[in-house]
Amino acid sequence: MTQPTHITVLSAGTWGITLACLLHSKGHAVRVWEFAQAVVDTLRAARRHPKLPGLAIPPDLELGTDMAALAKGADAIVCVVPAAHLRQTARALAQAGYAGQPVVVCTKGIEQGTHALPVDVVSQELGAAAAGKLAILSGPSHAEEVSVGMPTAVTVAAQDPALAERVRDLFMTPRFRVYTQTDIRGVELGGALKNVIAIACGISDGLGFGDNAKAGLITRGLSEMLRLGTALGTKPETFFGLAGVGDLVVTCMSRHSRNWKFGSLVGKGVPVEQALRDVGMVVEGYYTVRAAVELAAEKKVDMPITEAVAQVLFHGKAPSEAVTSLMLRDPKSETVR
Repeated sequence: MTQPTHITVLSAGTWGITLACLLHSKGHAVRVWEFAQAVVDTLRAARRHPKLPGLAIPPDLELGTDMAALAKGADAIVCVVPAAHLRQTARALAQAGYAGQPVVVCTKGIEQGTHALPVDVVSQELGAAAAGKLAILSGPSHAEEVSVGMPTAVTVAAQDPALAERVRDLFMTPRFRVYTQTDIRGVELGGALKNVIAIACGISDGLGFGDNAKAGLITRGLSEMLRLGTALGTKPETFFGLAGVGDLVVTCMSRHSRNWKFGSLVGKGVPVEQALRDVGMVVEGYYTVRAAVELAAEKKVDMPITEAVAQVLFHGKAPSEAVTSLMLRDPKSETVR
């Protein structure tokens, strides 16, 4: 993918618009597809995203709702839709005439019901034309910071190392550093499961607990991520990289984290449905919790923090009771998974 490249970005949310503008700044010709016409109209008129006041959308960055027109002739597709809408969007791309271009998936989550990870969802919908053409980009990368040029490091994984390197070169800037690897499933799981632990950290903060509690949740949460990842055949070292501990720390600690904010509201006693509305953006971790609990049961993996979050969100357990249950679990060795 040599410059200039024609790129279609699927989704005009904060991360989609941020990546579109980053790619545009490198000289690429960028088009952005968005499902909602009202969102397109707002962005066209203001040339700003309401949640990213520091980012100006270039006048020649095209925005629209016609996927077939926007994807036609693209050299690469960047898919940034939430996990709940990923299959529908990938299916629409296939119907719009997907022509076998590389697809960079930036979705973080686990599909409800099927437990499919993002790259698998896209592969199933795009079929044989996408074989060897799919990559996942993930890591600690709040749009609020990337959009104003703050230094950020992420990772891209693809089965073919050469594809990962091509995607790296597509995105790399002096302020956006991209590493490469091949553990797609590990990168995907890290990006999904860290959101669940961030909700737990938010609940802890909402209850008024301190840094000790949060450090414990982050550390033991990482152990849960490793256990499930191992059961699903991932590389353990992936969870100690940018898509694992890197994304885990930033999502659990940052004021920009919607998952942490949601958990904090729940910890303060705000009803779950109201907390989801108050965040004002998709809280991926809320949807990942149930799938993660089901996957853990299927693989016979112990994930007590994840289970405690599920009890609070879906079964009415009081956050304070969930904390007590975690603290009173049977003693065990820290180094035994």
